[in-house]
Amino acid sequence: MNNGFTHYKNNIYTKIVGVNEVGKLYSINPYAVYKGELFPASEESKTGKVLLVTTNTELAKKMGFKRTDKYMYSKSVEWDEVEIIEERKPYSLD
Repeated sequence: MNNGFTHYKNNIYTKIVGVNEVGKLYSINPYAVYKGELFPASEESKTGKVLLVTTNTELAKKMGFKRTDKYMYSKSVEWDEVEIIEERKPYSLD
């Protein structure tokens, strides 16, 4: 907060900066390793669990996922059941 950040919610703080103040930008995508398989992951706001998703029908059946849309399957798991990894890709405003 001493550096100009404002509290948004929970443990999230924000600050608006000029493009010339930024050294590097990244696009960060979270993934979870669950039972040896890699899935896109996010935190469920209602339960606080890890939400895993896939469009792979066979993998979904094998892992006990539920169909949540025409081609999407999902499953909520506890944090200690997964290993979270991040994919960082350089990002450009150009």
